[in-house]
Amino acid sequence: MSERRASFEAAVAALTRYFVGNQTLGESLHQVAELCIEALPQVDHVGITLLVEGKLKTSVFTHPEVREIDQAQYRTGEGPCVQAYHSGATFIIDSTREPGRWQEFRDSAARHGVLSTMSLPLITHGGPIGALNMYSESERAFSADDREVGELFTTQAAFLLANAQAYWDARTLSENLEQAMLSRASIEQAKGIIMNSVGCGPDEAIQILIRQSQDQNVKLRELAAELVRNADRRAR
Repeated sequence: MSERRASFEAAVAALTRYFVGNQTLGESLHQVAELCIEALPQVDHVGITLLVEGKLKTSVFTHPEVREIDQAQYRTGEGPCVQAYHSGATFIIDSTREPGRWQEFRDSAARHGVLSTMSLPLITHGGPIGALNMYSESERAFSADDREVGELFTTQAAFLLANAQAYWDARTLSENLEQAMLSRASIEQAKGIIMNSVGCGPDEAIQILIRQSQDQNVKLRELAAELVRNADRRAR
């Protein structure tokens, strides 16, 4: 256990040092998957299940066959990672060669050389955000100690991913707000240009701008920005 504990501690230390703003959300997900293999060296492949547009899917995988294996779960709505996501519990399949629960998933995994699996929920205070799926090419690869290590790792990983999601959501919102403010400034400038050239009030100016936008099939903000650029060129 000492070697596994050392591997686990090194992987978790890497998670705690990880700054979510340095990479995209997708890169953060891949980083978690790779560190999972470091935390539990007997893991051969990792997949991360996330809810995307209302449906569970394997959004990140360390081997292309992981996504193919998981299709059996999403097609039937039954499987260890689906159950881990919905129940918040950990599920281990000791041998996919042996008959048992989620038989279609077992058969799919065995066909691709995955002989045992461990699926753990990714949970934060806000609820489940996904599931971390560990696949081994050996039977009975996951012990009770491995389960404990896996659960400790996924606890830390879940908060990292939640922070990454929050960071990129906030950044996207900030960029959208900034763009909205720039667009509004351009529209106000364009209104002023029309008022000066036509000799009308602000309400009539915006109506002229809207009609021109519709006639040219150009977005209002793009038309306004073009009017402002043309006015700047003429001024220079």
